[in-house]
Amino acid sequence: MDWSLVVQEWKLLPHVIVTILSNPSLILTVFLGAVLGLVVGMLPGLSAVMAMSLLMGFVFKVPADVGFGLLIAIYVGAMAAGGVTAIMVNIPGTPAAAATVMDGFPMAKAGRAKEAVEASFSASFVGEILGEGCTLLLLPFIAVAALKLGDWEIFLVALLGITLAGALSGDNPLKGWISAFIGIVIAMVGMDEIWAYPRFGYTAELQRGFNFVPALIGLFGMAEVFMVLKSHRPYQITGEGGWIFINFRLIGRYFVTILRSVLVAIGIGIVPGVGESAACWVGYEMARKRSRNRANFGKGEVEGVIASEAANSATSGGALIPTLIFGIPGSGPTAILMAAMFMYGIRPGPMLMIEQPGFVAEVVCLFWLSAICSRLGGIILSPAFIHILSSPREIVLPVAAALGVLGAWAAGFTLFDVYCMLGFGVLGFFLRLRNYPLAPMVLGILVGKIADTALRRALITYGDNYLGMLIRPFSIIMLAFLIFTVYSQVKPLIVKPKGEPGKIGK
Repeated sequence: MDWSLVVQEWKLLPHVIVTILSNPSLILTVFLGAVLGLVVGMLPGLSAVMAMSLLMGFVFKVPADVGFGLLIAIYVGAMAAGGVTAIMVNIPGTPAAAATVMDGFPMAKAGRAKEAVEASFSASFVGEILGEGCTLLLLPFIAVAALKLGDWEIFLVALLGITLAGALSGDNPLKGWISAFIGIVIAMVGMDEIWAYPRFGYTAELQRGFNFVPALIGLFGMAEVFMVLKSHRPYQITGEGGWIFINFRLIGRYFVTILRSVLVAIGIGIVPGVGESAACWVGYEMARKRSRNRANFGKGEVEGVIASEAANSATSGGALIPTLIFGIPGSGPTAILMAAMFMYGIRPGPMLMIEQPGFVAEVVCLFWLSAICSRLGGIILSPAFIHILSSPREIVLPVAAALGVLGAWAAGFTLFDVYCMLGFGVLGFFLRLRNYPLAPMVLGILVGKIADTALRRALITYGDNYLGMLIRPFSIIMLAFLIFTVYSQVKPLIVKPKGEPGKIGK
């Protein structure tokens, strides 16, 4: 791949934009898909992958541009709305919104729900626009970098995301890392992907492994329900009335934070299956280290919401790189997009921009249009969903629990998934009583199996040359960053700034 192909896509961009804007049926389809994505993203247990899969039959009967527009709009809308339930109900609508819980939910409990949702929508919008633009501009460099990534690098990226999630969730990073380790152990349950050997497979259901959706609903949704039932006076989210608009003043104030998160998300988003979940934590950590208000992170800092939402929206651009250029899905939604490409006779791979000139530019424009339509839909729906989610916890959480049961059932259509959701809810409840953060466990469950498979493949590949595996350029950078992260988090626990023994020292 060289610059001439990217220049070709940029030259075709104005023509593609005019073609899309002159197609009313395409614009209407994208708007309806964005609204559907917003609804799916705000309902616990439902996901963009589920909605996109259910509409594949419809996509097969419409023109390619309309079909891709619908699927992309659902994807973008769900990513934009995932932070809403994370802020209002403490349940991430998507796995990539787990970092939004850190500051979004404390803001909502402090009576700043509208501010948090407005910051989420604004950062997500700019992250989507910049992420797709940077992807198209930096396509050759990112493609070359993606080719350099092997199983060892995929393992390191997954480990970095888990380490950051554990270190940033709560006052004691050791508790966060313990929570992440429990999540990794849970992810090991089921059939081994290399040798097909059942691990902890005492029953037929356990041999299948735990589904991620019931775990997410249980750890966040049901645990929150149990915490409210335990308290004598449940907290109340006070939602202000009015519309949720794009706050350009907030974007200007934190533009450097948004741009940093976007670049991080594009770089990490190219890692298949890992980038979408880890990028939000890396963007959050970089914002915390650079912020003047770093002490407020985790307590209701708007910059934390902006950093995580900009990162998780921009990962769609990074996830498109392996999908379009190498034919390797970067995430669940991009796997559905790749399936639609094969349905329409479009072959992803290194020859895509030669065989289908203008297709990459069309996909990028559809992402941009979907970002605009999802924000218009958010403006229209904002008074309703702010009012509904601001209802008393005694009303909202039982409804969320019912939707959680429905979502857990829809994940595998078995009672085992419902029981798992309840079991994870009880586990999350007891961990919260002991102040163990739940977000690292969710990330551990999500990427644990990917990290395990990648590590074992790397050890098999480099069985006679482990040093060669460790001294790969990207590996050295990631290992240095990992060591620095662990050291910076453990040092305050051992020795306090004034020389007094820390928690471990005591």
